[in-house]
Amino acid sequence: MRFREVCIVSLLGVLALAASSAQAATMRCGSNLISEGELIVDVIRKCGEPAQRQVVGPAVDANGYVAKGAATIENWVYGPSNGAYQYLRFVDGRLVEIRTRMN
Repeated sequence: MRFREVCIVSLLGVLALAASSAQAATMRCGSNLISEGELIVDVIRKCGEPAQRQVVGPAVDANGYVAKGAATIENWVYGPSNGAYQYLRFVDGRLVEIRTRMN
């Protein structure tokens, strides 16, 4: 019976760790909140235009056609706000990463 209890406690610990690491990052824009998975149009509506915006188009093949599986990447910067910059990364129009860096 003791072995079973240890296994259950261990399993619960692993599940709790997995659940906490699966949470999406968020960013506050005034009274709005954005999170990973949102579309570009929603982020602009909630936060306005970024201070910096870099767009890297999808890769093209030798004939000038978009390569299969290629994606458009956008890197945005908001800030500074209270000494912090917010770095957002979009892949094909969807927010996939939010990072905060103090300056």
